[in-house]
Amino acid sequence: MNNDFLTKLLEGNSSKALKVFEQVSGEASIDAVKAMLRLAILQPRQSLLYYQKLYNLWSSNGALPLKPNPAKRKIALLADFTADNLMPLVSMFCGARGVETEIELSPFDSVEQTILDPSSMLYSSKPDLVIWIMSDRWLKNFTGNHTLVKHTDLERAQESFASLINTMKTHGNAEILVTNFPGQAFPLPSGALSHNQVVGWNLAISSFNLWLSQNNSNLAQVIDLAGAVFREGGRQALGTLNYLRARMAYEPSGTITVAHELASAIAHLSGKTHRALVTDWDNTLWGGEVAELGSTGVECGYGSPNALGYRIIQENIKALKAQGTFLAGVSRNDPQVKKIFKENSELALKEEDFSSIQLGWHPKSESVSRVSEDLGFGSEFMVLMEDNIFEIAQVLTAHPYIDVIFAGPSPEQTLDRLSATLFFNAVSISEEDLERSARGILLKEQRELKVSFDNIDDFLKEINIRLHITPLNPDNQARIIQMFQKSNQFNLTTRRHKAADLNQLIAAGGSVLAISYEDSFGSQGIISVVNLMPHADCFQIESWVMSCRVLNRTVEQAVFSYILQKTDKKTIQGEYIPTEKNNLVKNLYNSLGFSLVPKTSENKKELWRYSINSEETNPLMHFATITE
Repeated sequence: MNNDFLTKLLEGNSSKALKVFEQVSGEASIDAVKAMLRLAILQPRQSLLYYQKLYNLWSSNGALPLKPNPAKRKIALLADFTADNLMPLVSMFCGARGVETEIELSPFDSVEQTILDPSSMLYSSKPDLVIWIMSDRWLKNFTGNHTLVKHTDLERAQESFASLINTMKTHGNAEILVTNFPGQAFPLPSGALSHNQVVGWNLAISSFNLWLSQNNSNLAQVIDLAGAVFREGGRQALGTLNYLRARMAYEPSGTITVAHELASAIAHLSGKTHRALVTDWDNTLWGGEVAELGSTGVECGYGSPNALGYRIIQENIKALKAQGTFLAGVSRNDPQVKKIFKENSELALKEEDFSSIQLGWHPKSESVSRVSEDLGFGSEFMVLMEDNIFEIAQVLTAHPYIDVIFAGPSPEQTLDRLSATLFFNAVSISEEDLERSARGILLKEQRELKVSFDNIDDFLKEINIRLHITPLNPDNQARIIQMFQKSNQFNLTTRRHKAADLNQLIAAGGSVLAISYEDSFGSQGIISVVNLMPHADCFQIESWVMSCRVLNRTVEQAVFSYILQKTDKKTIQGEYIPTEKNNLVKNLYNSLGFSLVPKTSENKKELWRYSINSEETNPLMHFATITE
């Protein structure tokens, strides 16, 4: 990582940072080039010219994938305004989040015609995602440009919207996202008025947005464009002069905001989310250094503007746990500083909020590696929040795919970056997400108990592992799809199945099996999915994914013993398709007693076969009880 580039970028001299990049990129390693481009692209609060220059730099470097194992998504973009300028920005912002996109835009102001025509690009291109982004003009087709909106007109708009969504579902298999309404560039008066059968325009928009959110599971996932535009200045981001000249719904700052919001939603639905916030402590979570000032001498609480700012930082970080984000603490400090969480009652965060804490004088990159081991996923799914540019550079050198929030020098700047980067944005949530952070604490307790045993077998016997197998059903479908989208390391084929794929597999006679994990510490929810497909001469393991948080607990051996039972000990066949990230399972089939089938082509795919007549006819020992 080039320190001059990083210093200029994080200290606000973004244009100079790009000049440094142009000077050094030819000699830098490919990982460093990717890291510099990604960091520059994800910097918030920049001008449109800055992002246009970045797009040119990114394109001139071959539109490099900027994260490992990029997801590939074909996207149909529906808009009732001029949206051509959104496409390159969305593409670049998606690239920085680990999604390679192919975007096709509907013809200008022809949303309904495109949706209702079964032969339109919306269906012929077979997109993975459809994004319908609406301006207030769409709603006015039903309500008219009146100060007061009739309830009946608003209901007609809702009925029409639902009908169009259902038409898209009838003719295609794409996942559908829609944006809510951010309001008007030139608002009408009496916006919050309500009288008998009419409401003010602002209230009408709010009512429609509320209806969208309440029906998102039945209709489509909702992207909160209203919140995004408000965050970036409200009316100033909406199309005024741009709309009059070119029918663009947003000014430059709004265009950037919308592109960021769309890209974060695409990344979330593609499994490219940030799962952990790894945060420094001194001058990041509080003002000052604990070692110098003591537990009660640091700034955090209600005694000053800065103290209040640090308190809100902690409250906002703690709030991330509710949607399943892990928190980890890394600090170059004596381990004794942990006592601050008990001794300082002004702190919002407590020691138990962290699923991993790494303290000591070793390089911070080592701390990040230990967090990765504790949580069971790579640093590319983490965000580092740190106030020291040297430490950021040192971590990026060892972990080039980690993302960064530069903290300080004031708490309000940290809060702004924490919000504007959209690293933890979500458009859907599952029960697994809601319970994940609590499960992280369980894993921490298990790690602490594990060190008290002389060997791993004794530990595994003690914790009473139970696996429960259930077929695909409406209750577990969201989590199963999420696992196929997110799992990279323990993923034998990296097939990114969606609901339509799974239903097709079942219709062909296959099985989709979800494996839930529980032990004496509590439940970890669904941690593995196996797809089985019967053939005339064998059963095929079509896909097998598993969470790394339960590795080294003989779960894979237990799952395979269940597969043997399920297939009545017939011949079983499985594939291994190597990727950059799944080397972890390279030897899985071999360890389970499979034999490698000689290759008949030059591709990388490996075919493995397990037969009851093999020398090794029994699955390996495991320590789990299995129920259905």
